[in-house]
Amino acid sequence: MKKILSLLLTISMIFSTNIMIYGAEDEPSDWAKEDVMDAIKCNYVPIHLQSNYQRPITREEFAELFVTAIFTDKNISNSSCYFDTKSSWDFQKLTPETFLSKVTTTEYFTDTDNPYIKVANMLGIINGDGNHKFHPDELITREQAAVMFMNYLHTLGCGNRTDAIEQLSDLDEASSWAREAVICAYSRFYIKGTKKPVLTDSGEVINKGYFDTKGNLTREQAIIILYRIGKGSNRLDHLILRGYVNISMDNLMSGFEIDGNTVKMNRSGFNSKSTLTMKYLKNIHALKNYIYKYNSEELDVLSVLPLGTDSLRNIYTIEKIERVLSGKEVTYDYTTFNVTYNEASFLAIFRKNEGYGYWAGTGFSLYYYLNGKSFLIKCQSIK
Repeated sequence: MKKILSLLLTISMIFSTNIMIYGAEDEPSDWAKEDVMDAIKCNYVPIHLQSNYQRPITREEFAELFVTAIFTDKNISNSSCYFDTKSSWDFQKLTPETFLSKVTTTEYFTDTDNPYIKVANMLGIINGDGNHKFHPDELITREQAAVMFMNYLHTLGCGNRTDAIEQLSDLDEASSWAREAVICAYSRFYIKGTKKPVLTDSGEVINKGYFDTKGNLTREQAIIILYRIGKGSNRLDHLILRGYVNISMDNLMSGFEIDGNTVKMNRSGFNSKSTLTMKYLKNIHALKNYIYKYNSEELDVLSVLPLGTDSLRNIYTIEKIERVLSGKEVTYDYTTFNVTYNEASFLAIFRKNEGYGYWAGTGFSLYYYLNGKSFLIKCQSIK
């Protein structure tokens, strides 16, 4: 009898232990629990990622999480638009399927057809290996995550780059292709280190922090980073094609074609007079003579630029409006990118120039860095 009771007790302990272990894995870590739960309440986290929080996140899961957060915030923003504006859209809710009905790309992957991955690539968040392979099940390191966050967010923030250089003990361990992303992501408070630096009241470093560049990013870490980026800001309330062309829902209705970092805006005939009236007419009197003569996309295309490139008043000058509406091909060169209007059958073609790294934006201005100096991104020539 004693042997039977002992056996039953042993079995009970085994099952109890398994249940406890499973339960622990199914809950966020104590330090992460509050923010993870808040992110779930914000609908940032797909249901299948609401467990195994300490598990390293895969490339596919990261794409799904990032796109879900962006579309969630964009849909909330869209809900406040005037009915007359929304009624001109082909769809009211942004989903991977509706987005892909308006945007195409020459890129394709032979190892996945996940629509979230397609969207993440179109937004510039994540890329393949150059041979049309995405490797969806590969795990993401923290330095890779820094690259992916900066790919999408680099025009939406700025920071003191010296913070990362002075405060991180393992910055020199970062891969050469990721070092700048680690610096920018850390200095802009997108990604914190796994160990905080110890600073004096005046900001001098006593003990350096640790980024853990080669460590894997976990599900809960990815969730928290996105939640903190989106919380209390509008950084995720943007549609940014290939990480630099900022578009609105009205712009999306025209449709876009992507080839690498070249983004082409279609001439579709989309027309929303409500958009032009609500968005521009009160502040930009130059549009008064054009607003009822042209489709809204023909005028709205002028505002399709990286966020902070220029003010609307400088964009909508009589000279620029006349040039673009003439139907003749004209190119505006902004150093880091250029825009050609009326090329072939497109409203505009945006071409990103390589070699300028990550940009920095304040919302009202945009900069690039070269040889340790910052330069304002503005139109340099018209031809």
